[in-house]
Amino acid sequence: MHLILIGLRGSGKTSAGRRAAGLSSRPFIDLDDVTESVCGMTAKACFETAGEATWRTAEAIALERTIASTTPSVIALGGGTPTAPGVAALLEAARDEGRARIVRLHASTQRLVARIAGDPGRPALTGLDPGEEMKSIEAIRGPLFARLASSTIDTEDRSVERVAAAIVDLMA
Repeated sequence: MHLILIGLRGSGKTSAGRRAAGLSSRPFIDLDDVTESVCGMTAKACFETAGEATWRTAEAIALERTIASTTPSVIALGGGTPTAPGVAALLEAARDEGRARIVRLHASTQRLVARIAGDPGRPALTGLDPGEEMKSIEAIRGPLFARLASSTIDTEDRSVERVAAAIVDLMA
């Protein structure tokens, strides 16, 4: 069974996911990397030149290919992946069929903004200031994440190691 990590940008999906995969001897897949190979460019370049819709379509293709693998993996989705066309249904089917466990990583918007501050690889999603953007995105995506998640891990004041250990505990 795959363990799929969802959550907003900065929630720890990649950092904790990579550690959890190492602790559990499972492959780690950062869906952004797979999406870049499908799209032919980075997220930032795609958002700037082809638009968000092109990136979301590539994410859906990348996720479908990734979860089709029978090798149980830890998969970190991009923050907006569940909003891509058809992805929520794909995730629900994988969860409901027992092919995946979906774990939401969650922290306050203030903590998330602090974690991603100064990272030039993360494209702005709106014209709002970073704090307002994160609040807006949480309001939109939060209910979807809650619906999809089998479990939620609060990453607010936890180290990457503690979050990874909590993820591994869910695999047992």
